[in-house]
Amino acid sequence: MYVRGLLLSAGRKSMRNIAATAHQPASQQNLQQFVSKSTWDWQEVRQRLARVLCRHLKATAWVLSPLVIPKSGNNTVGVDTQFVSHLGRLVNCQQALGVWFVKPGVSCPMDWRLILPTSWTDDPIRRRRAAIPVEVKNAPAWEHGVDALITMINDWGLPMRPAVMDVRQADAAEIIGELQRLHMPFIVRVNRAARFVRARRTGPRKGGEDEYTADSLARILKGQRRVVQWHDGERGGHQGVLAAAIHVNLPEAELGVSDPDNVFVPIGMDMPPMQRALVLIAEWRDSVQGKPAFWVSNITSASVPTLLGCANLTRQVYRDQEQISRRIGLYDFEGRSFGGWHRHVTLVSAAHAYISLNRLNGSFNGTSEAKGEIMTRHRESPWQEV
Repeated sequence: MYVRGLLLSAGRKSMRNIAATAHQPASQQNLQQFVSKSTWDWQEVRQRLARVLCRHLKATAWVLSPLVIPKSGNNTVGVDTQFVSHLGRLVNCQQALGVWFVKPGVSCPMDWRLILPTSWTDDPIRRRRAAIPVEVKNAPAWEHGVDALITMINDWGLPMRPAVMDVRQADAAEIIGELQRLHMPFIVRVNRAARFVRARRTGPRKGGEDEYTADSLARILKGQRRVVQWHDGERGGHQGVLAAAIHVNLPEAELGVSDPDNVFVPIGMDMPPMQRALVLIAEWRDSVQGKPAFWVSNITSASVPTLLGCANLTRQVYRDQEQISRRIGLYDFEGRSFGGWHRHVTLVSAAHAYISLNRLNGSFNGTSEAKGEIMTRHRESPWQEV
């Protein structure tokens, strides 16, 4: 009844509207109990949902996508006035992170983490009223994301796929180091001030002479830019940008690489385990302004088009988040219950999966609420070019 209400009810997906769609107004209280106060395990439901999708679809990547849900008041779990980095301002909101199953043309959220500010995690009264588990602490979004990936791969048995995330507002070296320690393939977006060293053929680097910011490396590479194309599942057809790439390491690394002068396609070859480098890709979408986006990956044997095609699946995730999940109630939970929020977004994920699978098979007609034009780039997207 709840999932059907998310799919079919018009407007905000409140308990009242969901119950009215079922033509059972008296069920409103039961639905409230079912989501906010019940004890069913949302992780078990997410795990089963993920396995169903992985049986029918082959994921290209796991995209970790931030979610900001503006709210009025401060009683809904996790709501506080918080600085939202990609908006550049304070917002009264919930902040969360979704881990999305993605392949060109289709994406679906698999797991969620609610990022609680210290005003909730350090307040024993709020914790008790919201029934926040003792192990839930305040932590950066990327830590929540890595924890979710470990759970999905080790506990749920899902396949290893590249993790794609935006770490421009965090310590890129710390995150890259942790992902390398976990032997997890990744493609992360870093800011222009992130520091790297150019990988050397042999021998240790001398002091800081080889250390550069991503922005300074882009200026070095600008003359080597080439047009890179890949199939764009969001827009259809092929997408092309100017790009260049180079082998790099983190500043504290002393690793070499067999041929750092081979800076374009293919970016690398099978290198000895002790000589593995990273790939830094500078991507110029706007050749007039000349402000590139920067991606770093440890998948050194892949071509630049392959890596950029995977990295830009983030745009598809944001489109589907706004065009599908938001329209079926992702932003609509109101309540103090930590478990209630998780059960609600789990059922939103189930409804999203229903739409995605049926659209992929060409049999989903949808409702006026679920339909809509393909979204263009949104000025408040966390993936915007700034």
